[in-house]
Amino acid sequence: TSAGSLLEEELTCSVCHELFTDPVTLKCGHNFCRECVCEHWKKKTSRLCPMCRMDSSTIPLIPNHTLRNAVESLTKCGNKPKEESKYVCSQHREVLKLYCFEDQEAICLVCEKSRKHENHQFLPIEEAAQELKEEIKIALEPLQDTQEKLAELKEKYRINLNDIQDQTDKAEKQIKEDFVKLHRFLHEEEKNRLRTLKKEMKEKEQKIRAMEESIEQELISVSETIRDIQQKMDEEDQILVQERPRVSEYVYYEPEEPEDISVADIDGYMYTDRLQYRVWKKMLKIINPVTVTLDPDTAGPYLILSEDLTSVTAQAEWEDFSAYPERFDTCSCVLGSESFTSGRHSWVVDMGNKADWDLGVARESINRKGTIYLCPENGYWAIALRNEEEYYACTYEWTQIELESIPKKILVSLDYDAGRVSFYNADDMTCIYTFTENFTEELYPYFSPNNYNEGNNFDPLRICP
Repeated sequence: TSAGSLLEEELTCSVCHELFTDPVTLKCGHNFCRECVCEHWKKKTSRLCPMCRMDSSTIPLIPNHTLRNAVESLTKCGNKPKEESKYVCSQHREVLKLYCFEDQEAICLVCEKSRKHENHQFLPIEEAAQELKEEIKIALEPLQDTQEKLAELKEKYRINLNDIQDQTDKAEKQIKEDFVKLHRFLHEEEKNRLRTLKKEMKEKEQKIRAMEESIEQELISVSETIRDIQQKMDEEDQILVQERPRVSEYVYYEPEEPEDISVADIDGYMYTDRLQYRVWKKMLKIINPVTVTLDPDTAGPYLILSEDLTSVTAQAEWEDFSAYPERFDTCSCVLGSESFTSGRHSWVVDMGNKADWDLGVARESINRKGTIYLCPENGYWAIALRNEEEYYACTYEWTQIELESIPKKILVSLDYDAGRVSFYNADDMTCIYTFTENFTEELYPYFSPNNYNEGNNFDPLRICP
């Protein structure tokens, strides 16, 4: 019956396509024969549901007694033979019991004896169906593998989407924080420069007003003298003659020539000349500033460090250093004293007129003994100069870099959490090269002035304040 067919369909395992044997239920609610699902998982790397791909590794297989009892009831009622009995030969009205391989059709026992099927190969319907099911199962395996791979790929895309969202949120937050910092800096810088300008204006204004007041007093004095002389001239001759000695003082009076006092104008050019550039240079000091000094315990034997541990110079003679485990024993290398395991950090190095140098970051576990090859695989993320004009990114096979301008100072920028090490020309902030990596260890600033080269590479590498 139709109801019996539906019931049998519900009691059929989707893996072996037979009635359930020892049925079990997975975390997602789907049911399978215990043996079928276990055999399926043996071929896979993870315990996923064969139907919906949900992970079922955290919950053990749950026996489904209800399904088992239903299968037993269906078998006892003989529903399956009744279903098979309706499949009869249209010619002989006999039950279809055989399968003809040549004609690829189900036949009855009468058809088997007919000339049409003479010398053909037959199998009972049950055996032929079992063979077909095995073939279908084999054919399903690559499809199920593809289904599993697609499900895994879909999960990866979902994770990637989440990662992209997280990275976007993090970047957006960082951008806002950085611009708040920059806005605050620019606002303060604007206020300071305007304050300085107004201070100079007030000082010069006060000086001019003082000079103006002095001139006013002098003008009053001269005016009074002129008026006094004019009054004497208006007096009678006898009185004027009697006053001759006093009047003579006016005759020979020579007033001081007014001094042409000048005050320098406001030098607006001093305030506006390359204003944006000068503010930008100053701004660099607030972008995650970090004080980097050199670690003398790591310095190679051909190096001289300055007393303040901010510059390193190559020399021809071997220094007899203590043999610390962290020291480079043959190469002209030195690490910074500061290590980083998170955050963003930057420092500027003055290259001088050197012909050769290396610069970057290195992980804590690098090999420091014998010959060293710079590359990320060995724990170094660095750039290098060779022969005064050949710039390289120290990749596994060094990559030559073409630069439009020769940098005198280089900004090293480390973003540990984002896995980025970038190098910039500190004068114009053009990017020289960027490494990307998933950092898992402490990182240290790395410096190498390279070899002394008979005095041709004597200039130091100097960490700028």
